[in-house]
Amino acid sequence: MHTALSQSARHSAGRTGRRLLPAVLGLCLALVFSSPSAGRAERVTLLIPSKPSIEEPLLPVSDKNAQTQADSARKGAQKSDGEKKDGAKPAAKSADKAPKKKGAAPAADSTKEPAPAPSAPSLGELTDQVNASILASVAPQVIREEVDLLMGGMEPFRYRGISMDPPRLFSIYRFDRNQANPDEPAAREDRLGDIEEIRYLDQKAWGANVGLNRPGLYQFSIETQPWWEPSQAGYAQHLVKVMVPVCGEDWGWHLPLNLQFEIVADVRPFGLMAPALFTGHVLAQGKPAADISVRVCRINVEKTQVPTPWNESIALRTDASGSFSAVLNKPGWWCCLATRSGAPLKGPDGQPSPLLVSTLLWLYVDEAR
Repeated sequence: MHTALSQSARHSAGRTGRRLLPAVLGLCLALVFSSPSAGRAERVTLLIPSKPSIEEPLLPVSDKNAQTQADSARKGAQKSDGEKKDGAKPAAKSADKAPKKKGAAPAADSTKEPAPAPSAPSLGELTDQVNASILASVAPQVIREEVDLLMGGMEPFRYRGISMDPPRLFSIYRFDRNQANPDEPAAREDRLGDIEEIRYLDQKAWGANVGLNRPGLYQFSIETQPWWEPSQAGYAQHLVKVMVPVCGEDWGWHLPLNLQFEIVADVRPFGLMAPALFTGHVLAQGKPAADISVRVCRINVEKTQVPTPWNESIALRTDASGSFSAVLNKPGWWCCLATRSGAPLKGPDGQPSPLLVSTLLWLYVDEAR
């Protein structure tokens, strides 16, 4: 009897175990892949320019008078050099030896003195011409360049697009070291009206074509609308920026845009070659943000496989000064993303729901050749 009961219990337990096994395995997999610490798929907001930098030659446009004087100086110098090489010009043929043509105008009186040859510019004139040339070279420059900007949602490691609503803000800042206050943007424009809906990775995204007419360091920034994030039972919002140096100008990469929450580079975020050490610091309301979660990830265009979800991004926290560092070991577009809690928003049920605000900085790393 005891043996029969034991066998019956074992069979019952076996049947129960077989029924529970799929559920237990499903629960374990759900916990692994839904837990943030296990490398949950990171969502980022793209703000990618069509060119990481613009190195086209300048087209100088300056005051017409200064340019005219510079041209005159160049022509005068060429003429002076020619006279020194060739000596005095040969005298003109006398009027009586010139061939006479029927109906020709009377010959000029040969007794009149010939017009004096133009003299070389004096020292004072040369000085004025050189100064005009220098002025022309440092006058404001104009360029005719443009850059396209891609804005959209993405899981960067899995190279998967995510549909994105239009941003609520799109701003362009230009820095110029020659301004009276070089630590502030020389110009700022709100260009939300320039964006248009496009498709990227088969998802709704946004694009903008921006004309650039002056050299400088351009910083582009967008602010997304908050969206409901089911995985965290709350809202998320991104503040994103990227930089493009134009015509060799790099002043301003270390300066903040005075956003409510932003990453400021301590290492120039362009002109990097893999592997590169990048360091930045996080500001919240203009002050260093300590103990903030930061993730650093790369757009995995090759769709490279990794051993575990931990390998999809670099996770770290800011120190007491708000700083963090990471090694960017491959070429391509990299994103630094810092996250903190924001003011709660009304959720679908009408109750206050948490809001996580992330600030993103995009940077490009070249391949060492």
